[in-house]
Amino acid sequence: MELSARFRGFSFLSVFAALCACSSDPDVEGEGRGSTADKPLDANGPGPGGDGDGDDGVSGGDGDAAAPGPGDGDLHIDLPVGGDGDGDDGMAPEPGTTPSREPEVCDGKDNDGDGEIDNVDAGGDGICDCLNIGTIGRIGPWSNGGDIFKDWLDARSPLPALEIGDQELSPELLEGLNVVVVLRADTAPLGEDGSPAHHEFSEAEVAAMEAWVNAGGGLMTTIGYQGDESSEVQNVNRLLHPFGLGYDPELTELNNGFLADWNPDHPISNGVFQIAIHNGVEPYSHAGTVVARGERDRVGIVAGTAQDGHVIVFGDEWVTYDSEWADVEEQQVELLWLNMIKWMSPPRSCQVAIPPDLIVR
Repeated sequence: MELSARFRGFSFLSVFAALCACSSDPDVEGEGRGSTADKPLDANGPGPGGDGDGDDGVSGGDGDAAAPGPGDGDLHIDLPVGGDGDGDDGMAPEPGTTPSREPEVCDGKDNDGDGEIDNVDAGGDGICDCLNIGTIGRIGPWSNGGDIFKDWLDARSPLPALEIGDQELSPELLEGLNVVVVLRADTAPLGEDGSPAHHEFSEAEVAAMEAWVNAGGGLMTTIGYQGDESSEVQNVNRLLHPFGLGYDPELTELNNGFLADWNPDHPISNGVFQIAIHNGVEPYSHAGTVVARGERDRVGIVAGTAQDGHVIVFGDEWVTYDSEWADVEEQQVELLWLNMIKWMSPPRSCQVAIPPDLIVR
């Protein structure tokens, strides 16, 4: 990797100072393979891959969503106490009934009766205020020294992102989270003064993650935080194995350049046309949906479903570095994150609109 590029000074929060609410954007449906917890783990490759048709494999989805109310850009939110849309079970009102006009709040109910649950975005920034997001591992040492992804989330949501770090994964730890992003989870340390080693994921941890995703969780993995990605690939592939997804240990040079070939039929691609990559690892493409490719037709992003959940395998880590967030004219990094978070969120809950000024047509 080029270290000098990663030390570029930048205060990324200035990029996002003025965001606004917009109209509807699709939500997602899909179904995929069942549990494979009884199969042995293969750290270097996925289990039997699906064919993307929703019966025994993993595939991408499609989507739509309802528009939120207008936001004023103030991230301070007072959540009023209100009822659901029809007064009985918190779901959308029955046909022929009068929808409630109470404000939507984060309570697992359709308070305003619009058919969507917890679709609150008071700031109009594209991040649902009711969404619970966690991060596993650590940010790479080449950024400004902090977790830029977590900082970005915390500036846009009243619910701070849970920094799981190197904690042991368990059903209790994952319970209540909607989206989990895996940062650097390498079992080898990164330089003397860099990021320490992460523990090796156990079979119990893999089973906990599998159950959480199958129940509706959204998982995203990143890769390539140091020159020798072998131990990193092996550990992250353990988490991805139950879903038939993973990184190819033989294709560990995704090359410098851009992901510029985007699948127009996948919601993650909406408005995105160029994202930089720097020596990442190519995801397997035989399961799930290829969302983006780089030079020489190299696979950069694969997305798949697993029962009620969604999984994104990102072939690089450069989108977590502050230097890439600065280049808003050449790349669409924030928009890509918003698209990915929305796609990983529950399809009938916490679906909010993407700010229109971020979408380049």
